[in-house]
Amino acid sequence: MRRNTLRILLATALLICALPVVAAAQIYERNNYNYNRSDRRDVRDAVARLENASARLESDLNYGQQRRVLGGLFWVRNVDSTAVVETRDFRNAVRDLRRNLRGDFDLSNSRDEARVVLDRGIQLDRYLRLRTGSTSVDADLADIRSSLHVIADAYGLNMRY
Repeated sequence: MRRNTLRILLATALLICALPVVAAAQIYERNNYNYNRSDRRDVRDAVARLENASARLESDLNYGQQRRVLGGLFWVRNVDSTAVVETRDFRNAVRDLRRNLRGDFDLSNSRDEARVVLDRGIQLDRYLRLRTGSTSVDADLADIRSSLHVIADAYGLNMRY
């Protein structure tokens, strides 16, 4: 009886330990078509995130920083119009990339637009990195940076930081 119980407990312990190992060891074969399809899906998701993050960034920049003057009698708002223009140019580049991705199955046809988006995104990031002290602007820039890395990886382009 004791020997059978020991065998059952040992077999159960091995099964519990082996199950995650077997599950993690599965290899998913992806043929080239599915890989390209997931690349396109990743790029489209990244472009949608870029469009949303740039819209939030433009809204945050238009809000600007406020401060009180004359003992709190007046509020003065500082808006960096150059940053707003840079953000608008970036959003236009993202829209161009999104238009070229709509019906196309090949990413190489929109490679130039992706390069423009990457260049404008890096330029915007460099301009805004130290100019604002806003946490919402920094969060939007972090979202933009991560989406730019996804696009650069999908197109095989390098980020010039």
